[in-house]
Amino acid sequence: MISIAICDDELQQLERTKDLLKNYAFEHSQYDIKIHSFAAPLELLSFVSANGGFDLLLLDVYMDGILGTDAARELRDMGDTCQIIFLTTSRDHAIDAFSLGATHYLVKPYSEKEFFSALDKVVDKLTKKDEAYITIKSTDGISRVDLNKLVYSETNNHVQKLYLSDGRVINVRKASTELFESLQDEPRFYKCGSTYIINMDYIVELSSKGVAFSSGARIPILSRKYMELKKRYMDYSCRI
Repeated sequence: MISIAICDDELQQLERTKDLLKNYAFEHSQYDIKIHSFAAPLELLSFVSANGGFDLLLLDVYMDGILGTDAARELRDMGDTCQIIFLTTSRDHAIDAFSLGATHYLVKPYSEKEFFSALDKVVDKLTKKDEAYITIKSTDGISRVDLNKLVYSETNNHVQKLYLSDGRVINVRKASTELFESLQDEPRFYKCGSTYIINMDYIVELSSKGVAFSSGARIPILSRKYMELKKRYMDYSCRI
């Protein structure tokens, strides 16, 4: 089952989004989609706090009382890792939205085609069963690395330290450029200077001071690399 919540304080917009979501569920009957709706962000936050979160949240940005981006930040602070699609009338909060790990950012009025494309992207993430691996020679022997679990790598005295989401660290004696070459077919990976290779799927916070990952890890970045990484992250996050 895929649980999806909508939060919008404009009743007309809430009903339109719900209707579009029902149409999507009808056309994709292979998925068991359950829909919840909230007319206020505080109502959503209270529900998640008491009952747990959702797989996907369709969240309006401009709402009375609290911005949708601020509500999303509170959810992240609670440890919620749901996929988020922001729905808004302005692009002004796009950077903030993607720094919170948003999957997509739809500007109203959006078409059914645009809405469905954004949902396809999320559902593909939620239902993806294909596994991607690289087999490399580590200091412990031969290691098969699940790329879906690779959060980032760090260069340390000519050794690449691969940090995985399950807490494991794999040490590989090769140059970072050589390691990155083996990841070239994976657009989620970005080589940030000579020290780090990061998996953008795990980014939950991005600023000129550094990057925070959903695994809890944080790394610094060079200030001159910030704008390049921000653009690459937004291009990657906005892709359809």
